[in-house]
Amino acid sequence: MRKLLFLLACLTLGWTTIEAQNLKFGKPTDEEMQMIVYEQDPEASAVVLCHLTNVNYTMDSFNFLVDYEVKTRIKILKEEGKEYANISIPYISNLNENYSQEEFTSFKATAYNLENGKVKKTKIGIDQIYSERIDKDYMLAKIAIPQVKVGTVVEYEYKLHSNVFYHIHDWYASAEIPVAFANYRLEIPSIFIYNVEYSGLQKLQSTVTAGSLAYKSNSGNMTKQSKCLTNIYNCTGRNLKGLKKDDYVWNVHDYFTKITAELQRINQFDGSYRDMKRKWEQIDDILFDHPDFGHKLYKHSKYRDELATSGISEITDLKEKVAATFKFLQQRLAWDGEYELLTKSFSEIAKKRNGTNADLNMMLINMLGDVGVKAYPVVMSTRKHGRIPKTYPTLNKLSTFIVGIPYGSSWLYIDASSVNGYINVLPANLYTDRARIIQKGKEGQWVDLQKMGEARTMMTVKATLSADGEMKGEIQTLYSGNAAANERDIFHSVTDSSAFIARKSSDNGIKISQCNIEGLRDFAPNVTETIQFTKQGETSGDHIYLNPYISFPITNNPFTEKERLLPIEFPYKQAFNTSLQLTLPEGWKLEEMPQNIRVFSKDKSITGHILYESADERMVTITCQFRLTKVNYENNEYDMIKQLFELFANRSKDMLVIKKK
Repeated sequence: MRKLLFLLACLTLGWTTIEAQNLKFGKPTDEEMQMIVYEQDPEASAVVLCHLTNVNYTMDSFNFLVDYEVKTRIKILKEEGKEYANISIPYISNLNENYSQEEFTSFKATAYNLENGKVKKTKIGIDQIYSERIDKDYMLAKIAIPQVKVGTVVEYEYKLHSNVFYHIHDWYASAEIPVAFANYRLEIPSIFIYNVEYSGLQKLQSTVTAGSLAYKSNSGNMTKQSKCLTNIYNCTGRNLKGLKKDDYVWNVHDYFTKITAELQRINQFDGSYRDMKRKWEQIDDILFDHPDFGHKLYKHSKYRDELATSGISEITDLKEKVAATFKFLQQRLAWDGEYELLTKSFSEIAKKRNGTNADLNMMLINMLGDVGVKAYPVVMSTRKHGRIPKTYPTLNKLSTFIVGIPYGSSWLYIDASSVNGYINVLPANLYTDRARIIQKGKEGQWVDLQKMGEARTMMTVKATLSADGEMKGEIQTLYSGNAAANERDIFHSVTDSSAFIARKSSDNGIKISQCNIEGLRDFAPNVTETIQFTKQGETSGDHIYLNPYISFPITNNPFTEKERLLPIEFPYKQAFNTSLQLTLPEGWKLEEMPQNIRVFSKDKSITGHILYESADERMVTITCQFRLTKVNYENNEYDMIKQLFELFANRSKDMLVIKKK
């Protein structure tokens, strides 16, 4: 996060460069119409050619107002790029407050297509906007621009009028597709003290200059012309790379280049000032005072009487008591797959017999209270929703909460969406680095939940090899943490146990003759598995060629790009250990085995080894270990990660060469 550089300088050079762009809307250039590929990114499915945003304050007789003017031009280059002609614009429309409203005063969009050497225009207007409510504060305007195909140039422009003078929408310079040119002009009366910042992976050119705003003011029966000083922020981005969704980035929008403006203070005309900067303690109080949050906390649950006769209150071990209460809830209500911050009425939840994680977590907090366990909400933004800003408190960025239980000097965490997890084993989406435990009358506490997430697998294999190349033996595996949750996820994604075993057989390249698994249907910390298996090697004359691995930590390298702009974010820490003992057939010996390796990253956060030992001619012992002890890596560490993953992926294909004596 970097503050804008305040350069009180002439903008002549900047505007000369800007004017070199095609800023005239309503007439794309021949070059734009004929473009078939964007040279800066030949693989791009579309490109934003020009994105202009102008934000100005105005003033009527009583209040300051904010006007947004946005103009955007997009070139569609591939079939999949047509989705960028579907426009979504969030705007404020508070159900309860007339002074928290925004409205579109104009909208128009045009699709330009070359047909027989001539440009054909398809136009739509403001009547084509369809709006749907997101929540009680926001609406979402949706517009589908028609007649869009590969080669189309799309333009849209709109004006949004706002009476919410204390809030300025975030402005995004970059997007999932490349942006050739973006310009943002924000003019703010100097009585409003804003913290204006930019963030993101790509730089903007930015300046601030002084200006003035003319307005009419009333004094008694007189109306007079007045003016106030302003600060004019101007930010320009050129040739910004597209940041596509990535399996190893939680929310790519976290890394878009953007401008945020948060109101800190209002200087009154009489010399006094009003502090507008929020503190997180104020956010806590808002939640505690909310009818769909704080007002529902610490009430007796609907199941109070049933819990009283369940015997859960008599359980002395805290973890066991929490687990028993959670299972009690699961038997009565199901998670509907949604994450929310605010809750619905219990009657609505009971009628449907399901609810969001917030609905069920609120119920769980109250049920825990009924059995004598203190529990508190832990509010957060999920990874998919995006990170909470570090520089300013905001309620809008919170998206859900989980349940926290004091446990000596530490905490236990649980969530209703963790149907296949356990205490302190959450879905990856909830392992956020900034969550806040809130307690009435106490200062909130920030916690890093990603520290506790880990998938642990310990495997022991004992097998014999026959003269016809068949490896036969037993596998014992202990899955813990998120590895156990993953096994349960897979189990519940297939039709039955037979399908689960068939999938495991296919994934590991083995035939399973017997399988005993414990913990798949339980709310428990581990899954244990014992398998009797066979695996066929290759035979050629007096040689057997065998890949001895049943499971391996990395079989394919997901990092194949030559270079990477985004960081790398893993879902959780990982620990994989396997030990294999293989007895060779009588009359055969090991002729060749792969080299031993030990690898580690510079900071030792990634370590691993593959070790082969042969104590005698007929016995081979293999140990393989891989550990990932942190989840966030900067893009300058990409080459290191790429090389380590490539090394392990290649070693997953190791072959033993066994020769007949």
